[in-house]
Amino acid sequence: MMLTVVLLAFVIYGYNIYLFYQGIKNKKKVISYKKSAVSVIIAARNEEKNILHLLTSLINQSYPSNLYEIIVANDGSTDRTGSIISDFTKKHKNIILVDVKDRDKVVSPKKNALSQAIQASSNEIILTTDADCIVGSYWIEAMVSNFDENTDMIVGFSQTRINNWKSAKFIQKFEHFDFLVMLFAAAGSISSGKIYSCTGQNLAYRRKSFDEVGGFEKIKHLISGDDLNLMQLFRKAGFKINFSFLEKSFASTKPVASYTQFLNQRIRWASNTKWQFFLNPEFMLYLLSVLFVVFFPIYYIFVKIEISIILILIRIVLELIFINLGFDVFRIDKKRKSFYFAWFLFQPIYMIIVAVLGQLGFFKWKK
Repeated sequence: MMLTVVLLAFVIYGYNIYLFYQGIKNKKKVISYKKSAVSVIIAARNEEKNILHLLTSLINQSYPSNLYEIIVANDGSTDRTGSIISDFTKKHKNIILVDVKDRDKVVSPKKNALSQAIQASSNEIILTTDADCIVGSYWIEAMVSNFDENTDMIVGFSQTRINNWKSAKFIQKFEHFDFLVMLFAAAGSISSGKIYSCTGQNLAYRRKSFDEVGGFEKIKHLISGDDLNLMQLFRKAGFKINFSFLEKSFASTKPVASYTQFLNQRIRWASNTKWQFFLNPEFMLYLLSVLFVVFFPIYYIFVKIEISIILILIRIVLELIFINLGFDVFRIDKKRKSFYFAWFLFQPIYMIIVAVLGQLGFFKWKK
């Protein structure tokens, strides 16, 4: 019975990997030349070390400055974040500072901050990124060009910034590789019509569509998930969601500094998992298949090692074929592919910690 369940999980996992592979391989690039008005939305709390770099990249965009505004929600920062943003507003008319209210009265501070910033916006397209991200000079132009008349949301690609791979910490390499695999899967699933995941580091949607699903109102009781859960609301509403494969639309984010920071981030993300039962059961089924595929080959090492070896080899072959395509399509340094085996080895340990503590809500939000 147990082996039947495991084999079924492998079939579900393999089928999804096949869909992801086909989604990326047969990717469609939608190019629109319409110059829509854009509101770039950022929630920032105690980001004095990062916000300067992001705002500098945003004011140096190729997009016409009269067609985009930058709205930064200062979410009760206790450092110089507010004053840095304020200095930018004095020099650039299209930068708007919103001082967030009622932070201590809400379950999800980030959704609250984003909501207040969006309420202050006035443009057709909402484009979001995080305060510790950096975008290229063609970012707005590239993301907006993905919107045809029928598109409601665009999910963009993002990765952690590691300039010197050799000198990077092990946890930074692990985070980098793990996040790449997540984004490859997100790109493949969306392109194949399976709307599974995304990242708020690089996300765009129509303001009218956001209002139609009620904004964050239906998910405001969830502390996390301003990106994933919002996307699922769009999916349930029947809105069209695409992925941007345009290289100039890519974003990058600051890598973690420690194991604690990494685990806290992933536990926070995992806290959204149980809600996928209600928001997207098919995605939940895929996540359960991942758990079986990762853990049960380890179980069979102690039961029947021949079965364990076969299952592990099947997983490795499936994943390497898919990951290799992802590295090619997104033009990632191919030398980093060799980290797969370290990721493979330590993934079960990190996954069990994240899965258990995520369901218990055992994480800290930025204070």
